[in-house]
Amino acid sequence: MNIAGSGSLPGGDYNEAIHISGSGKLTGSVSCTELHIAGSGKVEGDLSCGGDLKISGSGKIVGSARTGSISVAGSGNIGGQASAERDIHIAGSLHSGPVRCSTLKITGTLNADGDVSAEEAIVRGSIHAAGLINAEKVDIVLGGNSSADSIGGSTITVSTRVENKGFFARLFTGGGHGTLTVTNSIEGDLITLENTEAASVTGRIVKIGPNCRIGQVYYTEGVEISPESNVDRYDMING
Repeated sequence: MNIAGSGSLPGGDYNEAIHISGSGKLTGSVSCTELHIAGSGKVEGDLSCGGDLKISGSGKIVGSARTGSISVAGSGNIGGQASAERDIHIAGSLHSGPVRCSTLKITGTLNADGDVSAEEAIVRGSIHAAGLINAEKVDIVLGGNSSADSIGGSTITVSTRVENKGFFARLFTGGGHGTLTVTNSIEGDLITLENTEAASVTGRIVKIGPNCRIGQVYYTEGVEISPESNVDRYDMING
């Protein structure tokens, strides 16, 4: 099903892919196999598709989006929860409600009005979460300022550079400036931080690199604190 030019389709169940290459609108909640927006597209309701939601132009979902995967190379806006059974890849910008997926990859910008949950969260741009960022692996190379209420995971790494990469690799993978501001806590097993501000950090092994401002650090096995950082207090606790 194609919408080319300026057109619209009513909401409903479509057992096929929908492509919007002009200025198209779906006037209600929609179920389809895939939705591709290459121009300017809008869904005036919820979206459900077992395949891909691809936005390479400007796309808006007024409600929630439940998909197989989400890819944003342009500008996307999802009013409710953005969920994908597989991966969400943001090379442009996405503003959404809570985010849930298996793998989250960001080389652009994500603004989430809620929690961000994934098995793996890889950020090479910027992320702003009003709630908790929760993933087994959180790997952030700051490509600009980022923020979250809290971060939880097993392995949490925040840095300002991509190791062993040349100039062009750094250019196209973030590469590095900015600060991660965490309003409350960072909690994990192995935690390595640079350019991070947080009220507290708790982990088994905690490494505080340069340019950090941390209120309290709690660790069960080991801690390293750069002289270029400011930590108000650090204590060993029972595991």
